[in-house]
Amino acid sequence: MDKFKDRERAFEAEQSHKEQSEFDQRNSRNKVFAQFVLEHIGQSDNKELLKEIVLSDLEEPGDDDILRKALDIIAQHNGSLSKEDLQKKLSEI
Repeated sequence: MDKFKDRERAFEAEQSHKEQSEFDQRNSRNKVFAQFVLEHIGQSDNKELLKEIVLSDLEEPGDDDILRKALDIIAQHNGSLSKEDLQKKLSEI
């Protein structure tokens, strides 16, 4: 019985580590993406906008939320990137 519990704990720890690693990778990708967007609109030093874009990815699964937020910010600052441009950049990162 102890071996089963040990294996179960090891599996849970492995899964937890895997999920944390995936989250960290996605967060890093989002930071690079946000910096790309901010450079395009001339706001590369704006930490608040960077944070807004990165945190928007937590609203729903997938990339639609971060794309929507990036497009909103681009529109507010008269940028010219399209959704297709942003999707391409996300896939490159």
